Amino acid sequence: MTEARTMHPPGEMTNRQLWHWRVTQTPDRRWLWCDGREWTYAEFDVEVRRLAAGLRELGVGPGTRVLIGMTNRPEAVQAHLAVGELGAVCVTLVPGMPFRELAYPIQHSEATVLIADDPIASIVLEHRDACPALEHLVLLGAGGGDDGVTGFAARAATPPLDHEPLEQEDVQALAYIIYTSGSTGRPKGVMLKAGGRYHCGLGYADLYGFTSRDTYFLPLTLGHSLGATAALGIAMVTGGAVALAERFRPSLFWSQVEAGGATVSVLFQAHLSLLLETDDGSVGPGSSPLRLIVTHTYLPEFVERFGVELGTIWGMTETLVCVGSDPGYRGELGPGYVGHPFGGGELGIFDPDLRRVGPYAYGELCLRHPQVMLGYLKDDAATAATLVDGWVRSGDRGFVDHTGRAYFAGRFKAMIKRSGENVSAEEVEAAILTHPDVAECVVVGVPDPIRAEEVGAIVVRRAGADLDPAALRDACGDRLVRWKLPRYIQILDEILPRLGNGKIDRVITAALLDPAVAWDAERERPRPERAGPA
Repeated sequence: MTEARTMHPPGEMTNRQLWHWRVTQTPDRRWLWCDGREWTYAEFDVEVRRLAAGLRELGVGPGTRVLIGMTNRPEAVQAHLAVGELGAVCVTLVPGMPFRELAYPIQHSEATVLIADDPIASIVLEHRDACPALEHLVLLGAGGGDDGVTGFAARAATPPLDHEPLEQEDVQALAYIIYTSGSTGRPKGVMLKAGGRYHCGLGYADLYGFTSRDTYFLPLTLGHSLGATAALGIAMVTGGAVALAERFRPSLFWSQVEAGGATVSVLFQAHLSLLLETDDGSVGPGSSPLRLIVTHTYLPEFVERFGVELGTIWGMTETLVCVGSDPGYRGELGPGYVGHPFGGGELGIFDPDLRRVGPYAYGELCLRHPQVMLGYLKDDAATAATLVDGWVRSGDRGFVDHTGRAYFAGRFKAMIKRSGENVSAEEVEAAILTHPDVAECVVVGVPDPIRAEEVGAIVVRRAGADLDPAALRDACGDRLVRWKLPRYIQILDEILPRLGNGKIDRVITAALLDPAVAWDAERERPRPERAGPA
């Protein structure tokens, strides 16, 4: 029997139960590395229970919604586990967003507590009046103060809680609300279940053979499900460790991997391309402890250059557990191949009438398993449209072959996938249309070898207007986070092509954008060193 199998939990567990079980089983094993500091499971558990005790003094308990808006740091991991320890619900925020984008999840979630560091802490303090539901702000670096503000250090200095059983431990209970861009513009609050880390961690461990000897390198934000569930879950299930980086920096990637002893990671195609682009020849096959990167696209040149294996996955926040390629995959099945379901998932291909189709027939990729989302917070219509008889409709087009292997063939919905981030075309269009000199516009994805897709905008200016693309992009910066801003802007004077019903023909319009002719933000404004989301 392998080490990986003997170290697995004995049965299905909630996130909280999984942490308790792992601390009991391997208290002295390394759990977390960050910037040269290390904690064992037992050491970190004390810190988790201290913060949990401090949060409970603020009234946090089962069902309380707690916003966590922190950069990747040990305190962020501590916050995620402490909120879970109390049976409360983590609502994640992603650093780097302006208040205009932070406001919606803060207000929509009706969370009463915020745990944050800068920049989110300062942004929320500046706009406190727009966050009426927030009763307590637990801020890193802050002291005690008025208006419900308290320091993180003070909350984390409370005598630790004992490991007390909750009245109910249910793997189907709500544990996380993660906001993700939707095809209809406003982000949707994806409600994830409390068994997520167990199922996600076990699925990845079984598929790729992760063991307690593995350390998972995490430069992706804990605000997304890959960080909050996959990274932490893999380590907890196997008894391995997490090596945490504040964010992805290509110039530091290999040195951080070496310092943290990392053996596995998850990155987006953009990150792999940047590592190739910035390669200085100092890292080659066999020179790094990293043996596997899980990603979305197989890049043979990356494997050849660095000697690190790539496993491909397909999935979304709503499905949690994904579709993935087998270990040792070498790209021989083509660029569209993504793998087969793992972690107990089932993949189906459905036609527009939601009838299941057979091998090699194109349709919508749909996935189901016990830990798909509960639904979208306060959006019954979107939930009903996406979650049908236990199946999550992805909006992605593809097929399966006679062996059940899945192939991705594009998207049905108006969604752009830029550096692994969902960008709603409708949301970007809405921002552009607020400019007084814009008559109409269409936003499309432009294929890009680094980021998979870039954001492009075809814009019709009002008669007589002198519309400057750079100024238009800058104006959108007040409404959109940086990675949603259009890179390409093509200005037109004529009305856009129409369908018979008078609506814009998006297919014909998309063909009007020529990246070689359009205004290009990166051509006009050279970039500094890129960090994810790139």
